[in-house]
Amino acid sequence: MHFDDLLKVLGELGRYQQIRLFYIYLVAIVCAFHAMNMVFVSAKPDYKCHVSKANVSHRIFGNTTEKDFQDFLQSAGKCEIYDEKMVSKLISSGKYTLNDIITKNVTVPKNKCTEWDYSREVYGPTIVTQFDLVCDKDWLRSTSKTLYFFGRLVGAVCFGQLSDIVGRKPTFFACLLMLLIVGCVASAAPNFYVFIPFYILQGAAQTGLFLVIFIMGTELVGPSYRMFAGFVIHAFYAIGYMTLAGLSYGIGNWRYIELVITIPVVLFVPYIWLLPESIRWLLSNHKEEEAKRIIRKVAAANHVEISEELLEDLTKLDEKSETETKGRQYTIIDLCRPGIICLSLNVWFNWLVNAMLYYGLSLGTGNLGGDPYINFCIAGAVEIPACIMCILILNPLGRRRPLCVIMVIGGAACIATGFIELIPLKITLAMIGKFCITSSYTIIYLMAAEVFPTVVRNIGIGVSSMCARIGGMLAPQILELNRIWGPLPLIVFGGLAIFSGALALLLPETSGKPLPQTLEDVIGTEKRNAKYRGIKMKDCS
Repeated sequence: MHFDDLLKVLGELGRYQQIRLFYIYLVAIVCAFHAMNMVFVSAKPDYKCHVSKANVSHRIFGNTTEKDFQDFLQSAGKCEIYDEKMVSKLISSGKYTLNDIITKNVTVPKNKCTEWDYSREVYGPTIVTQFDLVCDKDWLRSTSKTLYFFGRLVGAVCFGQLSDIVGRKPTFFACLLMLLIVGCVASAAPNFYVFIPFYILQGAAQTGLFLVIFIMGTELVGPSYRMFAGFVIHAFYAIGYMTLAGLSYGIGNWRYIELVITIPVVLFVPYIWLLPESIRWLLSNHKEEEAKRIIRKVAAANHVEISEELLEDLTKLDEKSETETKGRQYTIIDLCRPGIICLSLNVWFNWLVNAMLYYGLSLGTGNLGGDPYINFCIAGAVEIPACIMCILILNPLGRRRPLCVIMVIGGAACIATGFIELIPLKITLAMIGKFCITSSYTIIYLMAAEVFPTVVRNIGIGVSSMCARIGGMLAPQILELNRIWGPLPLIVFGGLAIFSGALALLLPETSGKPLPQTLEDVIGTEKRNAKYRGIKMKDCS
């Protein structure tokens, strides 16, 4: 008997699963804290060069006030300052007043700033103000975000493999412990070069943790509720997203923000007793006795009687399973074979673009105008209706066409946002883009599990996840294009979304279709689809 068949007897979403899913969903909130904290931890407030107090009481300065004198020195730019001694010398000579220097464009040498004054109107202390990541060091700010996403890529690869080798539960606690340690150390970092390695490790731990709880949640329920469980975990993630805005607004200081979002990890220590190991993982690793023990607990909690004969039947490997374990090993090369490479590249490119836009729009909420905390909270709030919409439309309307339409609308909204000056309308269009990209990200996540055949499904989704991390790494760098032209980042995001949405029409429709088992199943389907569209397969291979 297959475990999915047993779940139909035990209850696909019984009381036991409901309670454990809730425990898992609470962890998703903390994952969101650490996924998005960079928005506030590395926020860049307004700044100007620091000017020491000037003595303008001498009569030769006339009516010049200290503020007038300082404002002129700072008017050289955010990274340069007029030479204070030269200005004082010009005025002391009696030939010029401060007004003469300004109006007659008198040449005054400039010096590079060495200290800055940072505005506290919007943000409290951040790593930018703490470590002076402005002017010549400004590139370190965006690089810190990119390196964080690099950490997430490493976490996806390492912890994904680790959970398959040692189990979901040990990996879960390894990620929790790592997140607790690196989060606390990062909050106390004395300089940027100590902070950044632990920030990278924080990204790895966060991604590993979310990956494991997502797997644990979907493996806990029956096939009828798997999509529902996956979408609800994203809804709790959105709750964490919104909560982070309130915490950051109330706390202010980046060090305390890091501590406050890290310490709650301790609350999950009781999960040692509350969360079970994945039954599917136990069965696949021949740990039948432990699997039986947990199954009996599930049956008792769901008020279902289960016979020992049924348990014995479940833990027996059938001939097909033995044959498969003795068969050849598949690799990423199989996903690049003629007849399937177009499909693979299409799915991977969609993952990359969706992740790039998702994080680009999330990180860019502070550039929209208005209150960045409210903007960020709204950006998190739109994810909940986006998930609900996906649950409602994906089965009746399919996957492919909704994916295309949603991405095109989201891309158009992004491009329009770049050219709108009216702040309420600008924010509204940006949130439409965020709503759409959240929906499309959810859809392509599901489609990846449905288009890749069973023999290479884990490999296909693993590469998809890596592409998503690369998209996240690129997002902060694309946001920096606003130095060239303000609307440019949104134009790039929007253009890629529209192009990616158009490519989605070339993907096969998977709604209501049986999952492909072998590479030949996919290659045969692709050939038939290509013939129908008038495309030669050799052109794609």
